[in-house]
Amino acid sequence: MTEESLKFIEMRDKQKYPKESLFVNAAIQYFGRGIEQENLMDELEDIQDKLDRIEKKIEENTGKKNSSFSNDAEKKELYGKPDFLK
Repeated sequence: MTEESLKFIEMRDKQKYPKESLFVNAAIQYFGRGIEQENLMDELEDIQDKLDRIEKKIEENTGKKNSSFSNDAEKKELYGKPDFLK
């Protein structure tokens, strides 16, 4: 271990971590949770990117479909509730 690491161990809260091994174990677990959170954030960013691409595709496709309808009644029928349910 480096001198800096040994200093951190010595400066620990000795009431909370009476033994050095308890402090080191807690530090490793804390570090591990941080890595897990980073991995989860990366995965969530990937999912968000995919959702953004899907949303863009849907908007593009919806725009094409909207331009092919001749009137607003057809759009309502496709995208909204039928008039008898309103």
